[in-house]
Order: sequence, then structure tokens, then C-alpha cells
Amino acid sequence: MFRLGLAATTVLVASTLAAHAQEGRSIALILDASGSMNAKLASGQTRIDAAKAAVAAFVGKLDPGTRIAYRVYGHQSPTKDRNCKDTELMVGFGPASANREAILAKTQAVKAQGYTPITHVITLAANDVGREPGAHVVVLVSDGKETCEGDPCAAAKALAAADAKLTVHTIGFNVDVAARYQLQCIAKVARGTYSDASGAADLGAKLGEVAAAPPPPTTKTEVSVERPRPGKLQIKNADLAGHKVTEAESGNSVGEIRGVVTFLELPAGLYNVAFGPTAWKSVEVKGGETTVLDPGIIEMRNLSPTGHKVLDWETGVEVGELRGIKTYVSVLPSTFSVTFGGIAWQQIEVKAGERRVLNPAVIAVTTPESRGHQVHAEDGTLVGTIRGVVKTLAVPPGKYTIQVGGQKMPLDLAEGQRMEINLR
Repeated sequence: MFRLGLAATTVLVASTLAAHAQEGRSIALILDASGSMNAKLASGQTRIDAAKAAVAAFVGKLDPGTRIAYRVYGHQSPTKDRNCKDTELMVGFGPASANREAILAKTQAVKAQGYTPITHVITLAANDVGREPGAHVVVLVSDGKETCEGDPCAAAKALAAADAKLTVHTIGFNVDVAARYQLQCIAKVARGTYSDASGAADLGAKLGEVAAAPPPPTTKTEVSVERPRPGKLQIKNADLAGHKVTEAESGNSVGEIRGVVTFLELPAGLYNVAFGPTAWKSVEVKGGETTVLDPGIIEMRNLSPTGHKVLDWETGVEVGELRGIKTYVSVLPSTFSVTFGGIAWQQIEVKAGERRVLNPAVIAVTTPESRGHQVHAEDGTLVGTIRGVVKTLAVPPGKYTIQVGGQKMPLDLAEGQRMEINLR
């Protein structure tokens, strides 16, 4: 599978780079090896294997005189460690002809597993390339948004202001809407380009294009402009808990969108919008225009009395809770899991503007026994115990066993199914 992807990528990269000389350019290439890169593409290949194929083909066709360094993030610590410093300069700057074999060898050993500390990584890469001759180019490949505290767009803007020769290109590899916003913003403020890629060949082609792009002009031109008009920031289906809005660069609060107040009038600029403990970062508000965020919604039927936590699928960080009369929560377009006692309904993908309704199965026991009935998942994990006046338990679709009448009873439940068990 790897060889097929590599061959297809090589053809596309070769055709792109053949007409472009890379002398006098220094490229800091950054590869995402966070846990989400283990997800599979439609072809069956994992994202990380596709990215490895694209990197191999790219460096194989790069002009020998181009100076290149190779940095990876998310590969040294498991997601549970929440390591926001997880990055390594795998290969330092040197001519492509000298670094090629080292990059290929290092790439093959990469294991995707950790966090996505984009702000930290682009800052290190910009500092690395800033000491090199010629045009300074950073190329970031990522399949997701920042999972740490930093604001990568604000950081990229500051880095570009400090180095007039710096260009940051970003490539979104099967990204969601929120991640695309962030990666587009990084490229825009740092004189670069943003590209979408969906497979190994596509990613290889995009790598070739951004590496061959001419550096931005460094001439200074003064023009007269009108004083900027304010713009509006609107959130569709705003959460009842509200969304705090802060300036991306300063972190200062500028207001809150809550309930019937669905928009704020703001000066043109970049803002972060809170969704629970997470944030939709680097949202651009333009003067005289309305920027509309269209989050997704997770709604739950048959809520358990103990409630259900909504977790970011990749990091496990809690982003909201469904409990009592709060049957839905607004979320960034992304992938989530929802807890049910000791287990979770996994990989719930929510797209922009989508209302994802979860309709769990329900186990109901009618019995005179008062000691309770334990329900276990297929792997033996205790999901919960059915007891008390309301003898029901909501569970994700799947296979379970329940302890009734002194014996284990197997269950195979579909979404929305109600299983009535009468013990006589």
C-alpha cells in the first residue's frame, strides 16, 4: 500500500518541481504525527502512512541545492500525556542532497500518537529557518487544529512581522471546518498559501506546489486607506451556556454571544470563540461584513440520570455535558465521543451546521429483585447497574451481557432499540 501511494505521489511531485529551481531557499518541513493521524482514509491507508509516502516522494524530487530541515510533532508521547512540547527536529538544515536519506529513515520510524502543539512548533521552526540563508519557508502539514493553549495564527502574525523573509504555507490533510479556519489564518498572516489535501498523491502535489512557490516581494509600498469599519460575528445555534469572545492576539474579552443575542459588532481583526473549555480559534472579522460560525450540535435522547460527558475524540478533553433538561450541546465541527457510565460512544463525527441526534438503546428490567443487575460491554467493562425505581439503562448500540436471575444474558442492541427483560 505504501509503495503504491509513493509511486503516485512521485509522479505528481516530479511534474510540479521540474520547472522550478530551489537554489537559495531554506525550507523547514513540519509533519503532524498526532493521534488523529492514525485514522484511515477512504483508500484504507492511514493518514500517517499517506503522509510518509508524500514526504518521501517530496524530498526525493527536491532540488539538490535546496536547504531543508525536518521537524515532527506528536510522535513522542501518547495522547493521555497531553504533552504540549512534543516536537523534535529530526534532521537539521542541510542541502537536500545530503539530508534526503536521513529524512527518509527518520520518517519511517515515526509513530503517530500525541497532541497537536501547532503554536509551539511553528515558533521553533521559524526560529530554525531564520538563521538560514535565502528565503525562509515553513511548510506545515496538519490534520487538525491546535490542541494546546497557544494561538497559532497570532503567533504566525508575530513571526512574519519579525522576519520579512518568512513565509508559512499550510496544508490541511482531511481537516474539519474549525481546523481549516485556523490553518488558513496562519498562511494568510504569514504571506503563505493554504491547500486542502485528501490523500497521499494529493498531499505530495501540494507539498511540491508550496515549495516551488516564489517568495513574496519585500518591497514596501505606502497607501492611504479609509478607517476600517466594524464587522459582525454571528453564531448559529448558539449554546445556552454562551460563548465568550476574546481578541486572538491580546486575549482580552470583547463580549459574549448567548441565547437570543446571536451576534457581536466588533472591530476588524482576529478572535477566539469559546465552546466550553475549547475554542474556535483565529476567526477573522472583516470590516462591513458578517462572519458566521455554523457549529454542529450533539443531541441525546433517553438521557441517563447521571448524565453524559462529551469528549474530544482525539484528546479526551471534556467539551460539554448532556444532563437533565440540557439535551444538546453546540460543538466545533469535529469528532467526539460521549460517555455512558464506564464506556463511550466513539467517533461521533459532527459537521458544520449538522444536528447529530444520538438515540441510544435502552435496557429495561422488570423484576422483584432489589440487588441490581450489572451490564457489561463485550470486552468485560462494567457499563452500569440497573436498580431502583426506574430500572433502565441507556447504552450505545453494541453487544452486552446483563446479569439476571443468577445468569449472564447476552444482548445485541441496535440504535434506538428498547430491550424489555421480564424476570419471573
